[in-house]
Amino acid sequence: MFVEKYLQELRQKRYKPAAVIEYVMRCGRMSVEAAWSRPKALAGVVLAGLGHLVFLFGLSVGLSFLVDRSLAVDYFIVSSWWLLGGLTWITLHLGMFRTDAELPHSGLGLPNFITLGRLLSIPAFYIFIVRDHTGLALAALLIGGLSDIADGMAARLLGASTKMGRIFDPIVDVLFNTGVALGLTKAGYLPGWILSLVVFRYALLMVGAAWIYVTKGPVAVRPTVLGKATGVINGALTLGVVLVAIYLPESSAEQMLELLYSVLGFVLLLTIVQVVIMGIYNMRHAGHIHEATGPLGVVVGSVQDPSDVPDQSPSKDLHS
Repeated sequence: MFVEKYLQELRQKRYKPAAVIEYVMRCGRMSVEAAWSRPKALAGVVLAGLGHLVFLFGLSVGLSFLVDRSLAVDYFIVSSWWLLGGLTWITLHLGMFRTDAELPHSGLGLPNFITLGRLLSIPAFYIFIVRDHTGLALAALLIGGLSDIADGMAARLLGASTKMGRIFDPIVDVLFNTGVALGLTKAGYLPGWILSLVVFRYALLMVGAAWIYVTKGPVAVRPTVLGKATGVINGALTLGVVLVAIYLPESSAEQMLELLYSVLGFVLLLTIVQVVIMGIYNMRHAGHIHEATGPLGVVVGSVQDPSDVPDQSPSKDLHS
């Protein structure tokens, strides 16, 4: 959680331990106050959690009868913990919602509800692929990928975009892509060096963004043309790896998998270069919005709407 008005004081105090503790406590109080002032939104989050929990339970019952009881138990327990983690994160960031009075349909909202569902597809895919239930794993992978498209469409069509959603969605994307790569590697479908590239890319992205935010100032989260294109390509290549490994004969699959690994590795290296360029750009412009134009806009993104601009007022919302 990053609150710029508190981070400014933390930078002035040079990140002394006492200042860090004070920062954490102040952020905690702000989260509690934000949730307390948005009872309808908080109730919506609770209802969304219960809805997902009921779905998990029903699916687990079906798995218990139709597939395997131990698989159903593991799936329900692990997914429930992921659900709790996601709901906790959302509750801590309710300050990024509009107030109940400003939001006629208060609550989590359909786009964020779908994103929360994609979060739950991560443990599902991992458990299914590692336990060699490839059909179920493939279904979880497809649902997770399609939900990434669905939440964006819902946000645009319903006009339900929120600051929290613009942060929550990319975080879930990172977790989803990392979880898929980890599961495929554990199950023997991907070589370890591919997983290393995935982990390095996202570690560089997340740690770098956090470091810039804490030390320099707010970092705008923007979609990029290159990021969207490589995301689609990576998803297609990953799906191709799974389909080839499962359905092609071993003699035919070996050469095809080598080709897919090479292309996937190249695309991942390209995205790492993009992350480095984005980091340099944000280092220069942290705390200020400069709309990138031309080729640079393809790599680092451009301002989509005024709500993408970090609020510099010392009395306003959370920035996470």
